[in-house]
Amino acid sequence: MNWNRILENEEDTRKFAEEAAELLKGKVVLLNGTLGAGKTFFVKCIAEHFHCTQASSPTFTLHQQYDGDITIRHFDLYRLNSFDELENIDFWSIVESGDTCFIEWAEKFNLHDELENYIEINITVLDTNRRQITAVTDCL
Repeated sequence: MNWNRILENEEDTRKFAEEAAELLKGKVVLLNGTLGAGKTFFVKCIAEHFHCTQASSPTFTLHQQYDGDITIRHFDLYRLNSFDELENIDFWSIVESGDTCFIEWAEKFNLHDELENYIEINITVLDTNRRQITAVTDCL
């Protein structure tokens, strides 16, 4: 699978998510990208693949759980400022649970140093509709 790809529109993102879904199952996925890059949309597409239809942005709840064919845990760390706050949302035990975990804004906490196994995906905005998606890990 090509993990360095230009996505021309939302349909391309859906197709890419469909291709990536099985490879990401059971993994911890760090999602990086600016506000509006499409991180949550990408997670929603993965969730749809696994028949988790209730996927939504966890910006205010910080953590969402989606149940379908698998359990997906979805974190948005944008509003957090310290490692102590990660403890308050039971972050570490959830990440170590074996469920598929998507973590938006993981770069705020440099989680690379804290996690042994993860897949890091960067989404870069190229223009209004186009995104570049790359995986930056050797864990695939």
